[in-house]
Amino acid sequence: MGVHAILAVDSLPKVITFDCYGTLVQWHRAVRHAVRLILDRHAGATTPEDRVATVADRLRGVAVDHQRQPAFLDYKAVLHASLNQALAEAGHATTAADLETLLQTLGRIAPHPEVPAALARLRERTRIAIISNTSDDLIAGTVDAIGTPIDFVVTAQQARAYKPDHRLFLHAYAVMGVTPDETIHVGMGQFTDLKVCHELGIRSVWIDREGEPLNPAWQPAAVLQDLAGLPDLLLPS
Repeated sequence: MGVHAILAVDSLPKVITFDCYGTLVQWHRAVRHAVRLILDRHAGATTPEDRVATVADRLRGVAVDHQRQPAFLDYKAVLHASLNQALAEAGHATTAADLETLLQTLGRIAPHPEVPAALARLRERTRIAIISNTSDDLIAGTVDAIGTPIDFVVTAQQARAYKPDHRLFLHAYAVMGVTPDETIHVGMGQFTDLKVCHELGIRSVWIDREGEPLNPAWQPAAVLQDLAGLPDLLLPS
């Protein structure tokens, strides 16, 4: 995996911040798994993969729409409302068991294989943090599953705002006691992460796991396919 741009790091940032879902852990796979279990239960049979993917994509899209609303909605409520809409469009009524399946699956998501070692190596030299569109209790099991201790976990619940709202990042910096120029942010989301970094002048590394086209307006300082090469990129020799 190559670095698509060069990030000059003369000294260690005080904190390296990370998006969690997708960047560190297998978010898309977890959502599809939960949706597959739910649809199979409603159908009483194995659901075709293309239908699972369609409903899972719709669930994620509706959740993003709810996060953009002016009034803050707790993340579990976002997931509940999104599941209701995605399943209704698929011809099903959400049950209590469906919501429990979704919350249990998303309550402990496995990391991408290279993530624990990369984070452990970075943490030998500096602090690491997560800034995530989630709630404290829902992300707790996922942080445990990563295995490497995380110095700060800052959530939308704490800031009462979802990315790309600047308030979540600014709240995180206040909690960590740093300024934006003392950090580097690593994320997979373009709209949720790269956009904010561009607007606030934060150095960023984009993790392009899906081979997406990059919006040139939100150009990061570097692009990697995964986290394996991140320590070599960010740690001064």
